[in-house]
Amino acid sequence: MSLSARRVTLPAITPIVLQKRVIKVYSEDETSRALEVPSDITARDVCQLLILKNHYVDDNSWTLFEHLSHIGLERTVEDHELPTEVLSHWGVEEDNKLYLRKNYAKYEFFKNPMYFFPEHMVSFAAEMNGDRSPTQILQVFLSSSTYPEIHGFLHAKEQGKKSWKKAYFFLRRSGLYFSTKGTSKEPRHLQLFSEFSTSHVYMSLAGKKKHGAPTPYGFCL
Repeated sequence: MSLSARRVTLPAITPIVLQKRVIKVYSEDETSRALEVPSDITARDVCQLLILKNHYVDDNSWTLFEHLSHIGLERTVEDHELPTEVLSHWGVEEDNKLYLRKNYAKYEFFKNPMYFFPEHMVSFAAEMNGDRSPTQILQVFLSSSTYPEIHGFLHAKEQGKKSWKKAYFFLRRSGLYFSTKGTSKEPRHLQLFSEFSTSHVYMSLAGKKKHGAPTPYGFCL
């Protein structure tokens, strides 16, 4: 019996090197710290890194905030988000900042969901009604793939418009809708205001001054 050997050429393996980028994170006293981080680092990882470097007490409330000073908006950067990706959406001349601050309500939605869903503003499917209380029904929704419908009045201004209009809104899994006829939620009376697959929710810091908002509290999509 004879054996023959054949030389096998393996394809070259190209190592994957994560690019690093320097990000600057500000504290409430406007002092800042520059960090060189890999492109895949998450907001939670950045918080943990700064907690260690600054010798802070980790009480799970430290949070990264994206601050857009030129339009007076701010939002919480979620734990899973990539800060380097957040920075990539900023304009070169925009004076935007990342802040590290405490947010004691960071995980409040998961601890006390009822605070965020007042019973008079929540609608349930007919089959969920019965002996269960609204609180129990809502907890079922939050632990499943079905979501409750949240509704109420809001003042809104669409992009490019100057005036604010008060309308009845419906928050659904598919997006935010408003009724063109009072509080009616018939499909023919509902118009899509915004969907959320490519949107972030920002808190308005100076809505009255910068945007002529009718109330001191507001948000922007």
